[in-house]
Amino acid sequence: MTDGIANPASLIEVFWIEKYLTFAQTADDRLLGTDCMFVGEYALRGAPADSARFEAALYRNGQTAPVATYDGTDPMWCNKLWVNRKVQSFDSLADLEAAYPPTDRFHWKVSGSEIGGTTLPIGIGGPGGRTDIPQPHPMRLYQEGRRISDYRSVDADKPLTVEWDPFPGGRTGPVVDDLIFLFVDDCHGKVIYFGGLPVDPDYITFRSTSATIPAGTLRRGEDFTVFFSQCRMIDQMDSAGVMNVAVNSFGVELDIRTIGTAAAPCPEPRLKAPFMWLRKTTPGVGLMTWPTIVDGRHCAPEATYNTPR
Repeated sequence: MTDGIANPASLIEVFWIEKYLTFAQTADDRLLGTDCMFVGEYALRGAPADSARFEAALYRNGQTAPVATYDGTDPMWCNKLWVNRKVQSFDSLADLEAAYPPTDRFHWKVSGSEIGGTTLPIGIGGPGGRTDIPQPHPMRLYQEGRRISDYRSVDADKPLTVEWDPFPGGRTGPVVDDLIFLFVDDCHGKVIYFGGLPVDPDYITFRSTSATIPAGTLRRGEDFTVFFSQCRMIDQMDSAGVMNVAVNSFGVELDIRTIGTAAAPCPEPRLKAPFMWLRKTTPGVGLMTWPTIVDGRHCAPEATYNTPR
């Protein structure tokens, strides 16, 4: 198989497949597993309307039926890009491994008037054919040098430092380095802090072990969620100018509240940033559109933290 995508970089930024474990961090710093997922997505270079200019499908090597198809009807705003994401939930990592063994390889097919073709295969377990998710662990929060023990008593008027363990075996890559994501969203689903991407100055790298959210970023008397993720680039290549990556990762969400009186009430139920975890997908139906989008529990795109580039 050859990397036969014609002119993909005009519309597509990245092809991404992933084994992804999600956790909720409790008030006493335990991690409660919420999901074990297989993820297949692509990100657009431009506006969501561009996804209607082509069709895409993800295939497991050696199979004629696609794992997932994408018609561009459910894009979401994530990491400064418009993303078409499909996921499948499992009850355990063992179930995820059984359905998508680490020796499996996948390729993308796209077709449209401007682009078309098939990518080279990429391994969800990398060249070694093994799953290598970084060790999940809780975050630690500090203000004025003191560790916060009550996550419902954060002071919005002081800087908030988020600390985590070093990325085990973090490394640079030929296309993209291992990644750490750090976000904070508010009860309206708006991202109010983002640690950045490799294209951003001073972004959080895999070498980072903490970041400080400036005073005044949070607001008094409101609920927020801190999201932290370590993403290992288990396999990667350049597909005619488009990043094509396979990722093993985990994500942790920690709910916090600031002291004081809120200027305005939070919606009930609260909204979430589009990429935040909401629920598992429906069993037995394969990959589905990301539930936060399906259920309409996400922040409207025009209210997010910046605009498409």
